Amino acid sequence: MSQLDLFNEPKVRHADGAMSRDAARAVSQHAGALENLILTEFCLQDCLTDDELCERLPERHAPTVKTCRSRLSNRGLLVAAGQRRNSRGRLQTIWRLANG
Repeated sequence: MSQLDLFNEPKVRHADGAMSRDAARAVSQHAGALENLILTEFCLQDCLTDDELCERLPERHAPTVKTCRSRLSNRGLLVAAGQRRNSRGRLQTIWRLANG
């Protein structure tokens, strides 16, 4: 394994067994696919809240979608564009593509 490979590997503890490392790799591969789905949704719909995003991806687990959206915003790919109330009257952040 080269030094560069260390940075591309999923984060697991050294003491974790092979099964944990395999599971982390599997999850990280799906995370990339989910990131692409989320970015595609933002290309199709200019601005979305987390609830709206989850409604557009009903086959995905909502907390996983929200976590992935959070990673995208932490990386600067999505930015906050304001707030609006959801159906329960709670304020939610509206997200949009950073370059849009």
